[in-house]
Amino acid sequence: MKLDGMDERTRINLLKMACVAAWSDLSIAEAERKVVLDLASEISVGPEGKALAEAWLRSPPGDFDPYDIPHRHAKTFIEALQTVMRADGRIDPEESETLRLIRELVA
Repeated sequence: MKLDGMDERTRINLLKMACVAAWSDLSIAEAERKVVLDLASEISVGPEGKALAEAWLRSPPGDFDPYDIPHRHAKTFIEALQTVMRADGRIDPEESETLRLIRELVA
């Protein structure tokens, strides 16, 4: 995953968006949980970031504003979103709509 110049706040937002993606079909599959927690390790958010991810996997995160995604990192966010959505082997209609909306907003 390309993290060039991604500050900690942006990495936390990436993790938050991954959790939004996992919840977009209103349930969390074990495979989605694993992908999100692996992402937390990969992007080096530390223990606090991992704790946030675990909390967001128990209960959906609050507001997530796609306009907070820096344009230069939009591709990385979309790739992470797709990875989480595909983790359980399928992309449900709700997940597909979430992906479409976020792509549209960050374009």
